[in-house]
Amino acid sequence: MTIEEQERYAHAAGNTQLADVLAQVIDLENEACELRAAAEEAESEIEHLKRIIADALADDAWRERAAAAIE
Repeated sequence: MTIEEQERYAHAAGNTQLADVLAQVIDLENEACELRAAAEEAESEIEHLKRIIADALADDAWRERAAAAIE
């Protein structure tokens, strides 16, 4: 039985305290899922930026332009 089903049964049985706790568990599980997705997206973006930086550092012309811009 899923937590959602347990919550519905608790409500139907009039056990609102249990239903409220189960609703909080559901909310926390949903939030954890969203945070995992955000972390995965951030990791992907970091890897993408690392590749861009590595490519830029390997490009001698870029280095020359960067050095000229600093001067």
